[in-house]
Amino acid sequence: MKLWRVKDGKRQLVIPLRLYHSLSTLATLGICCFVSSLLVFCINHFFQAELELLPALAVCSVMTLVFAAALLAWEAGVYIRPARALMEAAGHVAEGDFSVRIPKSEGLISLEESRILIDHFNQMAKELQSIDHMQKGFTGSVSHEFRTPLSSIVGFSEILLEDGLSDSERREYTVLVHDEALRLSRLADNLLRLSKLDAQAIVMRHEPIDVDEQIRQCVILLADRWEPKNISFDIDLPHMQIEGDPDMTKQVWLNLIDNAVKYSDDGKAIHISGQIFPDSVCVRIHDEGIGIPKDKQERIFERFYQCDESHKEKGHGLGLSIVKRILELLGGQIGCSSEPGKGTEMAVALPLNRHTTCCLRIQ
Repeated sequence: MKLWRVKDGKRQLVIPLRLYHSLSTLATLGICCFVSSLLVFCINHFFQAELELLPALAVCSVMTLVFAAALLAWEAGVYIRPARALMEAAGHVAEGDFSVRIPKSEGLISLEESRILIDHFNQMAKELQSIDHMQKGFTGSVSHEFRTPLSSIVGFSEILLEDGLSDSERREYTVLVHDEALRLSRLADNLLRLSKLDAQAIVMRHEPIDVDEQIRQCVILLADRWEPKNISFDIDLPHMQIEGDPDMTKQVWLNLIDNAVKYSDDGKAIHISGQIFPDSVCVRIHDEGIGIPKDKQERIFERFYQCDESHKEKGHGLGLSIVKRILELLGGQIGCSSEPGKGTEMAVALPLNRHTTCCLRIQ
């Protein structure tokens, strides 16, 4: 434990509460005894009053009590001020004001426990404020995402109820209603999946997974997405086996490969490679698509964030959020490297088993 810390160029003594209480109590008793004894001496010396033992003891006792009460009242303020500030701040938080912060002590002496308590409270309030902003933004985004396809469904269904439509027009509007309904269904599925992942604290299944074979299966499952665009795959994967949840890892590859297909032009290629390290495996999925601007790369894992407006009708911006949450549960990591016009590479690191940790190695 450091007894000294520097704040704004000033040194501050940080003392544990128990030590401070012991020292302050001893100091209080010492000061009171000294002052009362000094007073008795002054009475005897200056007023020529030869006090007997009992009166002297009585005067000492009274003066000790007076000075002790004054010093202990001052000392109590040292304890009460942080508690009162914490009580008032907690009241604001209880009323929904998460912007409140407790200022740190500016004096020369600071109590270690009080400092830690204030730091933890401020961190808690900051996290609650962040969650509150996220929740409000999430609610607004969900409302917006549902409103758009619902408006289309209502509008086209009203047209379908009108007379005078040809068979081709009726079929066209029916297909549009069907597509928008599928968008709503996918959005609801992703929200439900994300909600379950948020509520999940640990991974329940720990089974052997052949990562290379699982990725190849995911490519086949997404054939209806990449075959119409005439996209080719360059797969260079060694045999990679890890221990984890097969359903979760499969969802990671499906989302990442689907994104690579979505943002690739017709006739392009998607490159998938893998490496084995002593503590982990690393899979890289590189497309030759439109790429992501550097100023937007930090936000791609945010919920409902889509950096390319032209693809909003093809998704809801939840895929990478789901991937990131799954990897957090699995103890893995994900990184992005992209350049506009030259494609995007997603690098995923997964630990070999639950007893190892992995480090994403970006080359």
